[in-house]
Amino acid sequence: MNVVFLEASAGSVIGGSLTGMLELLRGLDRSRVTPFVVLYEHKPAAADLLGHGVPIRVFDKRRLPKGHALEASSTYARAKRIGAVAAALRNFRESLTFVFETAPAAVRLARLMREASPDLVYVCNGFRGNADAVVAARLLGVPCVVHSKGFDKFSFIERALSRGVALCISMTEAIEVHCREGGMKPEAFAVVYDGLDLSAFRSRRDARDVRSELGAAPDAEVVGVVGNIQSWKGQRVLVDALDLLRERRPRLVAWLVGGVHRSGLAYADELTAHVRERGLEKRVLMTGPRSDVPDLMAAMDVVVHSSVRREPFGRVIIEAMAVGRPLIATRAGGVPELVSDGEDGLLTTPGNAEELAAVIDRLLESPGERARLAAAALVSVQRFRLDRHVETMCALFEGVVARRRGRGLADLREAGS
Repeated sequence: MNVVFLEASAGSVIGGSLTGMLELLRGLDRSRVTPFVVLYEHKPAAADLLGHGVPIRVFDKRRLPKGHALEASSTYARAKRIGAVAAALRNFRESLTFVFETAPAAVRLARLMREASPDLVYVCNGFRGNADAVVAARLLGVPCVVHSKGFDKFSFIERALSRGVALCISMTEAIEVHCREGGMKPEAFAVVYDGLDLSAFRSRRDARDVRSELGAAPDAEVVGVVGNIQSWKGQRVLVDALDLLRERRPRLVAWLVGGVHRSGLAYADELTAHVRERGLEKRVLMTGPRSDVPDLMAAMDVVVHSSVRREPFGRVIIEAMAVGRPLIATRAGGVPELVSDGEDGLLTTPGNAEELAAVIDRLLESPGERARLAAAALVSVQRFRLDRHVETMCALFEGVVARRRGRGLADLREAGS
């Protein structure tokens, strides 16, 4: 079965969507699935995939400019405040985008994907912004599976196109509910949690060496957030919690691990300035992107997931579980499906620095509770094993292709009767 894996994210960083796709590709049984990867920008991970014999193409999507001359008009700005006018303008722009951006891109994309002789097109990062891929699959006459990985807003065009999608895979139940309530109507839905190669995602260095490299004192208490620097990831909440614990826990330091997403450049500057204004330069480290995330996580006393908006999944949550670290995560989106509060992690209110500070203080005061949570997490994370994820995904792909082929055979029989 030839499958096109299409991942259209941009931003010059590797996010959860691409990471999940890479994990799936590495675990694939190539006797069942032959992958062909299409990316919308060059990613550093592409070289690793090429090393595994996976063909990769980078698709240059030609986009319409986001701005226009009318935006400088005060009359236009006032008109946009009127609900009906704003909706009409939005629908008009989406229609123009479909005609002048999406449709031409779909034709070019179909031409590129035809090289793979696909049996199925798998869109790895949702409906939003991937209308061209859905249309391209239709032009090729092959089924399309869309993996929804966020709480996106759907346009009337995306809702209409969803009716031709063979399967919507949601990475949590919360996302499936969101898609249904948003008017998405694919032929079928399925919930599949992301997988993690537990044997590969483990620390390989001594925690003391990692701490020494990053400038943490031997007796330091280390908490950290792992994720791209974007405002919704909530790194500032951890900084504020650290500030609240400044005097009570003078040995506490925070590591902010991750690259800066292009949409987070201003936020990164604000975060750096906030750290400086609070006099926390020596206690907050922004590491930038790292390839040794398991080592850094394993060197932390507590891993914090601090997103201030609904988190679709939170891959760092299962990563923290996999390295046996006590975890604090925010109670929103799909997170409660992954973490049993008080059993294998602790949940807090998104954006509440005071509550986060109190929970961090409580865990650092109780080595026994940290050990209990970490041990339970090592058991819980088994349900996210990569082999289970891969088997489920392959079975879904095969089921979609079999149904489409069976339907085609039924149509032929009906035509000949």
